[in-house]
Amino acid sequence: MVIDFSDRLRELRLEKGYSQATLSQKITNLGQPLSEAALAKYESGRTIPNLQVAAYLADYFGVSIDYLACGEKASVLSAEGLKEEQIRLLVELIGALQKQNQARYTSTKTQPTQEQQELVFRLIEQFLQLYHFFCSFAV
Repeated sequence: MVIDFSDRLRELRLEKGYSQATLSQKITNLGQPLSEAALAKYESGRTIPNLQVAAYLADYFGVSIDYLACGEKASVLSAEGLKEEQIRLLVELIGALQKQNQARYTSTKTQPTQEQQELVFRLIEQFLQLYHFFCSFAV
């Protein structure tokens, strides 16, 4: 597992075209001190970071800690700045989309359920509120 972590971390860093020094500085600038030497140890598999450092690395690369540790790719969405109702709506939408995708494999034709329709209407309402908010600045 440590070797997988080190390989994934190195791969993510190289995809960005960063040196170890550059990445360690970027993570430090985000508020989590990370020395180049520590990063080198993580990438060589000699040690693994604590959860806080791993969380900063995962967040920086837009992956989950699960992906870094186990290779399970999961998308990460930031809910920062969203209201509780908006977060709840997004979670419901994700669940509805997942159910719809599963149903596609078991059924030839699916129609939106009443629940899905109501969810879409609530999402549209949230977007319209956002639209009106931004339009008020344009005047």
